[in-house]
Amino acid sequence: MGVFAYKINCLTNLHVGSGDLNYNIVDNEVERDAVTGYPVVHASGLKGALREHFSKKNDKDFINDVFGQDVGDDEIKAGDYKFLDAYLLARPMRVSGQLASIPVVSEKSVNDFIRRMNAFGITEYGTEYLCVDFPKNVNFLSNVSGINVEAETTGAIPAEAMNVLKGLENLIGNKVAIVKDFNDYDLPVVARNQLKEGESVNLWYEEVVPHDSVFYTVIITPDDNMKLDFGEIIQIGGHASIGCGFTKFAMLN
Repeated sequence: MGVFAYKINCLTNLHVGSGDLNYNIVDNEVERDAVTGYPVVHASGLKGALREHFSKKNDKDFINDVFGQDVGDDEIKAGDYKFLDAYLLARPMRVSGQLASIPVVSEKSVNDFIRRMNAFGITEYGTEYLCVDFPKNVNFLSNVSGINVEAETTGAIPAEAMNVLKGLENLIGNKVAIVKDFNDYDLPVVARNQLKEGESVNLWYEEVVPHDSVFYTVIITPDDNMKLDFGEIIQIGGHASIGCGFTKFAMLN
C-alpha cells in the first residue's frame, strides 16, 4: 500500500457547492466539514474532478482501474485508488501595512493537519501540536510586525508556536498569521448572472474559497507507485468556463 499526501494550492477562486437550498443572502454556499465548519472538498467531488481531468488522456482501462467503473446491473467495480477529503489548512486574509494579504491558519487547521499526517506515518511536518493563548481582545497572531489583519489588532506569535509552524513553512510560507477560528470571518461572496439574448435573466450570490488558499489531501494506492501525474493544473468544482477552481497539486511526502 502506498500513501501519498498532497498540498493543493488554489490558483484562482474555488467554488465547490454544498448543493443545499437555503434562504440566506448567499444563494450557493461552499461545502463545509461537518465537525469544524471549515471549507472542504469531499472525496467524491475530488475523485470526480480528478477522473475528469485524467480521462482526457484517453486511456479508458487505466481510468477504470484507478477510479472504478459501472459494470452494469447496478453494480460498481471499485477503483484501486482511495481518495480522502481535501481539508483547508490556510487561507489569505487582508492586512494593512507592508503587505496586501497574508496566509492565515487556525489552531484547529494546523493540528488537524499534523494529526492526519501522523496517522498515515507522515512525520516530516512534526508531531508537536500547536497550542496558543490569545491575548484579550486579539483574534490574530502574526510573525510580521506592524500589520493589522482584517483591520484588527494583531499580537505576536509566541516562540513555542513558531517552532510548530516552522515545519509548515514550505506549505504556507514564512510569513503567517494564526486566527482563533476561521468561522468568525466570512468567505468572499461574488455575484453571478446568466445572460440570455444579451440580457441578464438571473442573478445569484455564492461563496468562494479565495485564491492562494491551501488545502491538503491523501490518496492511497494498492502499491508504492503513484501512477497519476499531477504536474498539470487541475480544475476542481464548478464554473469551468469562467476560470474558477484552477489548482496545483504538490506531493508532501
